[in-house]
Amino acid sequence: MWIFIGTLIYLLFWLTCIVAYTVHYLTDTIQLTSFSQVIYTLSAGTEGAEGTVGEAIGGFFHNYWLLLIVGTLIFAYYIYFCLQHNKAKKEGRTFFNGKRAGYVFNCSVLGAALVIGGLFSSQLYQGWEVLGIGEYLDNAGRESTLYEDQFVEPTDVKITFPAQKKNLIHIVVESMESSYTSLEHGGGFQDDLIPNLYNLAKADNATDFSVKGTTELNGANVTNNSGWTVAGLVAMSAGVPLNVGNGQFNHNFSASDKFMPHLTTMGQILKENGYNNYFMCGSDGAFAGRSNYYEQHGEYDILDYARAVHDQAIPAGYRVWWGFEDKKLYRWAESKLTELAGQDAPFNLTIMTADTHFADGYKCEECKDEHETQYENVISCTDRQLTGFVNWIQQQDFYKNTTVVITGDHLSMDASVGKTTGSGYQRQAYSVILNGPEYTLDKTRDYCTLDMFPTIMEAMGIEIEGHRLGLGVSLYSNQPTLIEQMGLAALNAEISADSKYYTDVILSGDDTKRPLKTEEAKDTNEEENKDDNQNSEAPSDQPQEQIPQFEPATGGQTAVYPTTPVVQPDTNTNTNTYTPVYTPTPDYNYTPVDPAPITPVIPVEPVTPVQPVDPSPAPDVPVDPIIPVEPTPEPTPEPTPDPTPVPDVPAEPTTPVEPSEPVVTPEPAPTPIGSPEANE
Repeated sequence: MWIFIGTLIYLLFWLTCIVAYTVHYLTDTIQLTSFSQVIYTLSAGTEGAEGTVGEAIGGFFHNYWLLLIVGTLIFAYYIYFCLQHNKAKKEGRTFFNGKRAGYVFNCSVLGAALVIGGLFSSQLYQGWEVLGIGEYLDNAGRESTLYEDQFVEPTDVKITFPAQKKNLIHIVVESMESSYTSLEHGGGFQDDLIPNLYNLAKADNATDFSVKGTTELNGANVTNNSGWTVAGLVAMSAGVPLNVGNGQFNHNFSASDKFMPHLTTMGQILKENGYNNYFMCGSDGAFAGRSNYYEQHGEYDILDYARAVHDQAIPAGYRVWWGFEDKKLYRWAESKLTELAGQDAPFNLTIMTADTHFADGYKCEECKDEHETQYENVISCTDRQLTGFVNWIQQQDFYKNTTVVITGDHLSMDASVGKTTGSGYQRQAYSVILNGPEYTLDKTRDYCTLDMFPTIMEAMGIEIEGHRLGLGVSLYSNQPTLIEQMGLAALNAEISADSKYYTDVILSGDDTKRPLKTEEAKDTNEEENKDDNQNSEAPSDQPQEQIPQFEPATGGQTAVYPTTPVVQPDTNTNTNTYTPVYTPTPDYNYTPVDPAPITPVIPVEPVTPVQPVDPSPAPDVPVDPIIPVEPTPEPTPEPTPDPTPVPDVPAEPTTPVEPSEPVVTPEPAPTPIGSPEANE
């Protein structure tokens, strides 16, 4: 019996050491924002780091080797002692010299059991508190109506594209935080690790959604279930977190696996409106289902490590860290952008960097030893290389008609950041938009990465009815974000709670489980249109024209989004002149690739004004594609019989004009579908 008890104590000793190291690893080596992220990390490891488990095991023995050896020697001596006692008992000898010695032995064993048990319980409690397991279980055990109350299906709102569609370059920077700037700029570091990115955010024609003139760098909060790379990508392009705690979204997907097939994303909306979509990274694009997500939601062309090898963007057999470093990624992106600029169709390129991934980042040949730690040096190196790449973009002709978005995918998991900023500091992901519309609100927005979905689209000049998509709110609008309404802690609690809407509608695509408010509104509109038709003097056989409304997607099908009826091809031309808004520090150590001579992007055939077939005025092209300008309607032609009905314009009850009386002031012409007035 004593051998059995001693063995249990020894096993409990090992468990205590393992739990203690796990708590240490998840708080001092990496830093996680929620227990759902712990589940993800433990089941999937860090992105692309197949050796993370081995590294963690090595760290365990490195930190506890002495304690483990001492404990093992004590256990071995204990077993030897028990065997000798049993042997003496069989031989009829007394092993202990007196009852007192036996009593001391028994008490020692029980005392050791109590001490080890107490330490084990203490470590479990510490882990429970630090990792937020109790909060996670409390939220997971209740039902939330967050999605029923706040989620906006993109298929339910009117989305109108401008006459001249803007390109989009979204640079997603691994673990990039606004926290990396200096204390005087609102950051958490004494030395500014990202001076170039700070200046870029505060330059003209750029916005971090803070009050003009403020010196503090604003950023995006990261909610629960959005704190790792693939979750951050989904949050920013679909407005939803990854509320899954299983391995389905944690590991590589096979080509046949479906990644949230009933979700409507920005990539799908852009693709259905003539965009070519691309996702570029320096690692395996298939990891964590990234390729599946982008290919199934917008037919993205995946430009990853394997594609770089195939296209000879990197030397044959070359591989470091995840695949290849960001320096080579930027040069490949320059070459690809030069190619895309020559196409007639607008493009959407998402670029995912990796050098600033924990732990310690990847120190390339461009990195300097200017800070105390390697991770800080890598962050500063990324600051120089990234702004050098952005400066190259700003010098290209296609930039005139391109919106550039730079965001961190999530907060850094390297625990050194949290130790430097302190527990009371509110860390935020870096988030800046270049060459978008002017930010005119006199307030600093409190928002999260979920809000980037509608914000990026409106930054491209796309109009969204109600300024909301998914759980996100456009930061250009006066609509309050969910964080501004309820606070980050309350929003995190609702996101962590169980949601039937998320499970039944977003994941499973069962539209019958959606709230009836959308259908009720639709029925009301149909009744109003029916009354209008009855009161109208239009011939009874003439159908009533209506603005197309999005129907809810059923069975995973995505509704077709209407575009502005313009009779000219989509091109990347722009007549506006542009002066680059920011030139990085001269010593940024970044040498752009020498691209092939760029052929000016002009249409194959000269674009000539299209004469309208009917007297209805053609939709005006905005004067400035960068800042939407209220178009001035052309003079209304004299009312004459129109053999061709005006497409997709709702008929409004009008007062009949007597033929015998001259029309002194004609009614304003119907607003063209897709014009800025159509959504007001």
